[in-house]
Amino acid sequence: MYRATPLTENTTLKELGERIRAHRITMDLSREALAEKAGIGKNTLVRLEMGKSVSLSHLVKVLMQFGFAEALVNIVPDYSRSPMMLLRESQKLPQRKRAGRKKKAAPNAPWVWKEDE
Repeated sequence: MYRATPLTENTTLKELGERIRAHRITMDLSREALAEKAGIGKNTLVRLEMGKSVSLSHLVKVLMQFGFAEALVNIVPDYSRSPMMLLRESQKLPQRKRAGRKKKAAPNAPWVWKEDE
């Protein structure tokens, strides 16, 4: 959705609360039922739907009931593996090989210990 003005903390919380409320209603769940399934208090859910500040763990519990927890995690990119590393793994590029050393020509005489000379 295009917005003419940038989101602030308050407008973000309000929008998120409205979407959670709308999704709860779409799923035909009462506040009491969702709060019980999520393991949070009804008043916490009311605060969340009103766009008030609640703990992150309460938000995650509600989103898990909707099946959105993975989407929440995917908001932030995973930088533990670089794009080049992923590309190399997907293409199975051949490993670079070092040039071998030139072998010395074998001398005509057999090798002997210095003490034996």
